[in-house]
Amino acid sequence: MEKVDQPTSQERLLKSVSWFLLGIIFVIFLVPLILPDSFCFASTKYATFVGGLAGPLATLIGFIYVYLTFLGQQRQLDEQRIRLVEDQATKLREDASKQFSEYLTIWIDIRSKIKYSTGAIGDQAFDDWWGNVKKSVQSDLKSSQIDLLDPKKLSESLGKHFYSKGFNGKNDQYDNFLRVIYLLIEIAEQNDFQDRVKILESFMTRAEKAILVYSATFIDQNQSAMKLFKSGFCQSLPEDYLISPDHRKLIF
Repeated sequence: MEKVDQPTSQERLLKSVSWFLLGIIFVIFLVPLILPDSFCFASTKYATFVGGLAGPLATLIGFIYVYLTFLGQQRQLDEQRIRLVEDQATKLREDASKQFSEYLTIWIDIRSKIKYSTGAIGDQAFDDWWGNVKKSVQSDLKSSQIDLLDPKKLSESLGKHFYSKGFNGKNDQYDNFLRVIYLLIEIAEQNDFQDRVKILESFMTRAEKAILVYSATFIDQNQSAMKLFKSGFCQSLPEDYLISPDHRKLIF
């Protein structure tokens, strides 16, 4: 429904003043009837009286109405500007919502076609691949090559095994997966799509969440994703999907 054009309190006050002044002018013209002994309509004295009082008041009323016209035009311009901004914001939200849905569809398609060296496809491919990466990084800990509580060392180990376990391949499946997820998170963050963030999380398997949180936190340092982790995104990830239970403090 279109917003009804309503005058401001200042405009209402000025209109009241102008009506009051018109009343005074009306009274001035009735003076000969009120005081017939002092004035008559045809007298020079009456003309001087009216010219001296009613003239300036009429000029003031004219000025008030000119100013009211200016205020009305200014208000209309302001309202048009507000409506324009609101329309642009609505269009941006609609475009962002459409963009989010399109990228979500792309991500679901990418995920369904993911293949791992074991022959697993889709969700199972992520589970198998993350299981091997997790074991390899844990093996680094057992061999005392890294300290798993050292973010720098952990990043080096993750980076090495993320790209050496037969998952990435010539189609860059790992990179494509992360690229689309990061875009979805960025769109959701910029447009306050908290409901869509929850939808995104509900679609993700535990292995996918683990891949995302470790990649975003220790390799890419994606600030948008890390901000979401701190606010609750993916915190439902079970500890057995973490490389170390102590990493929950580092990530969340």
